[in-house]
Amino acid sequence: EMAVQGEDGKPVLPLFLDRAEAQQAVEDAMAADDGDAKLEIVGLSLHKALEQLVSQESSAFSFVPPASSLAHIQSYLENSGGVG
Repeated sequence: EMAVQGEDGKPVLPLFLDRAEAQQAVEDAMAADDGDAKLEIVGLSLHKALEQLVSQESSAFSFVPPASSLAHIQSYLENSGGVG
């Protein structure tokens, strides 16, 4: 299971913005569960994700940005003096 418990006790599912990173997370989760878990990646448009969040029919999401985006931001902040 890739969901974590939110502050309100409800499950929070990761919403990856990079398919390769989502696939790696699924493989890691399955390996941690001794291969017993059957997880799949489900494509979800931003519109559909917002619909589900507004309707509260499903779990909450935790948006997971691509590692390359985080690295770019970190590099920018370090090079611009934005990180102390």
